[in-house]
Amino acid sequence: MGSNGAVVRRGAMAGLLAGATLIVVFFAMDLFAGQPLATPTFLSGALLGDAMPEANSVRIGVYTAAHFIVFIVLGILAAVFFTTLGVPRNLLIGAAYGLFACSAVFYPALIITGTDILSAPAWPAVFFGNVIAGVVIVGYLHWASEEEGVTGVLALLRTNPIVRQGITAGLIGAMVVAVWFLIVDTVAGRALFTPAALGSAFINGTGPPPGVEFSTVTIAGYTLIHFAAFLLAGVVASVLVTQAEKAPHLVFGIIILFIIVETFFIFMVAMLGTWLMEELAWWSVLVGNVLAALSMGAYLLKVHPILRAELRDEVLWAEP
Repeated sequence: MGSNGAVVRRGAMAGLLAGATLIVVFFAMDLFAGQPLATPTFLSGALLGDAMPEANSVRIGVYTAAHFIVFIVLGILAAVFFTTLGVPRNLLIGAAYGLFACSAVFYPALIITGTDILSAPAWPAVFFGNVIAGVVIVGYLHWASEEEGVTGVLALLRTNPIVRQGITAGLIGAMVVAVWFLIVDTVAGRALFTPAALGSAFINGTGPPPGVEFSTVTIAGYTLIHFAAFLLAGVVASVLVTQAEKAPHLVFGIIILFIIVETFFIFMVAMLGTWLMEELAWWSVLVGNVLAALSMGAYLLKVHPILRAELRDEVLWAEP
């Protein structure tokens, strides 16, 4: 019973720290946007059923109390999960926990309260905050446990080549796309237009060129999203390539998956606004991502010589 109590106490403390961190993160975001307390004001209105809330210490206090209660529960659930299943407490797993667990609470809660999701804080900001919260929860649980190391990330990278190679591949892909669009924008006489346009659409929800914001926050914010997406894609690609060494025919599935993901990405950009596809040109988006995929694929094949040899086998490409 004492052991179970310690798990609950650690989880509750982890949740409190994560909740406090998220408050600080969104307070800073609101300040950068020139709208102090916009996030808690909006969410307090959603919680209390007020479509047009005003900044009010009482309603913000009620929301803050509910906010901490939710995160205490999420912290306890995380502590029980990691303790019961023996899952290693490292930052990558923490980021995944925050992204999925926190998002699984946030968006259904908005739907239940009848709040328009489109009027809620932009999803990149929400996902970023949730990832930070998950890292804090698992980081504290790791610190309070008997596991060696500060976070376990370096040990994970040393002992897990799949993750290490995936992160490297993701960085390569992200840099290739960034350099490609820098060249395209510079030749067109509008340097950094692409990250500014995508950042304005993703983060601020603004429209065509007059609304494109060339600011450090917009460009840096989109750059973080850009690199995070490619790191995730790199790890997934590393896992698939590793499996393809055992079953080379999976290469065809990987190619099909790339086509599906590429189509989805272009569709998603178009959903943010048809002006984006007109300004960026669909062919430049396609070429940039193809170059990234080829670069990532070349690196992964280099570190997987067995698969490289299997792909040269004529039997693999023969008709059944």
